[in-house]
Amino acid sequence: MQKIKNSIVDRMIAQKCTANEIDFLLYVSAYQDITGRVTGVHYKDVCDATHMSIQGFYDVKASLEEKGFIVCEKCDYSDCDITIVGNSYDGEKYNREGYINTGYNIFSQNEFYQLKAGAKLLALKLLIISFSGKGFFEIGVKKFYDKENGYQTRFGVSKRVMRSYLMSLKPFFSVVIKEGKYYITPKKNVHKKVRSGAEAEQYREKAVEVVFRRNRIKELGTGKEELYNLFKQYDAKAGADGINLVSLMDRVVKKSLEIINQGKTWMKYKIVNIKLIHKLLQENWSQPYKKKETMPGNYELPEPAPQSTEVAELYYQATHPVNQCPVDQRQRYKNKFNNFKQRNYDFEALERMLLLNDVSEASTSKA
Repeated sequence: MQKIKNSIVDRMIAQKCTANEIDFLLYVSAYQDITGRVTGVHYKDVCDATHMSIQGFYDVKASLEEKGFIVCEKCDYSDCDITIVGNSYDGEKYNREGYINTGYNIFSQNEFYQLKAGAKLLALKLLIISFSGKGFFEIGVKKFYDKENGYQTRFGVSKRVMRSYLMSLKPFFSVVIKEGKYYITPKKNVHKKVRSGAEAEQYREKAVEVVFRRNRIKELGTGKEELYNLFKQYDAKAGADGINLVSLMDRVVKKSLEIINQGKTWMKYKIVNIKLIHKLLQENWSQPYKKKETMPGNYELPEPAPQSTEVAELYYQATHPVNQCPVDQRQRYKNKFNNFKQRNYDFEALERMLLLNDVSEASTSKA
């Protein structure tokens, strides 16, 4: 749902949001569901799209949460889920509320991101007025700059600064003065979309990236198209049942990898088995979320043909639990990461040495 409500824009103006805060909200709104929730917001994606620094991302996220614009929830080590407060489009009420389409071309141009915060907020307000009325904004020049009820008072700036905001919007708006009035009209490059059908496709593509990243599947070409089609197949059903499809798909893919790797903590095989994922998705569709889920044991994997000794050993680990292996077999795979020679301390000898030192010190003090 590439939308942000007019009421939120008014709050942004009232609380004087910074340029980074505006860019953050516009970016996040492009990937939200009907409840205003965005699953899997990653700092790198936001920084690449809005040109803000990594520290700027965390500062903006904290400031927007403090101001009450967003609610953040840490659901994975690599990203977080963000909900835009008051931007839900679930139910009949939202049909009577105005909004801005954040999929417009203006929000994908570098010229917009280079604007000052006040100019960005003015652009949003002009879009609201233009698209909810005649298609352009008509207002008297004196009224526009009125000290009591004019726009310079709403934005909390001087007349000179307000005029500079308006002039900086000329790449996106046609500004004409006629008979003492401003006629401000959005240009064609503002409201046309980047590509047709981009909203649903963009949402699914981002959802697939989130699932792959959370499960550490680095080769995005492996099973990406199949998983995208699975999102496409269940989009409507998830919306009707009130299910967060991205979170559910993430849990299902995690469970499929556990089955493929026979429950091993170190997962060697990051395989997207779309048939297994589809079956698990159907089985877990109506089940509530549980942090610890039992792994079904009725899935059998074909035995691979080992091509080397290393592959044979890895497959032996995957098919034989550690607690059933001999002691010498377990020692072979212990500390696989720290494969250098480590010191072995005799703690009993150290304890005896410390006790002897204490006794000798006590006898010396008595003497």
